[in-house]
Amino acid sequence: MDDDGGGDGDDDDLTMIIQALVDELEWEIAQVDPKKTIQMGSFHINPDSSQSFVEVSYARSEAHLTKLLEQVCEQMKEYGEQADSTTHRKNYIRVVSQDKRTNELDMEGIQIDGDVRASLKFACESIVEEYEDELIEFFS
Repeated sequence: MDDDGGGDGDDDDLTMIIQALVDELEWEIAQVDPKKTIQMGSFHINPDSSQSFVEVSYARSEAHLTKLLEQVCEQMKEYGEQADSTTHRKNYIRVVSQDKRTNELDMEGIQIDGDVRASLKFACESIVEEYEDELIEFFS
């Protein structure tokens, strides 16, 4: 255990990255027409030579979630980093809205550069790679 508290910032960073990842996935899922469905079935052939299929919502289907997880980390380029002036904790803020308009926020103190974006994207990809099955289960 580290007595100097050096690991706390890493935990905060991870929490903020996970929050950004969840926000992005929830937004993408919400963009799908709720009436859109996908057929899910088994490869099992019934005695009458038919297959059993079930219609499920596409938005939270495994196929759609897998597709989203393959591309969601690209959205990290829309984020900047801001440090709280009192606590010095980092906060990741979306600086471009999902509909690609600049957010109406005070940009003072928000760092937007390639290093921040690259580290966010890398961390996001690492989380998705390690927890893909859990994320699909959670969002389905």
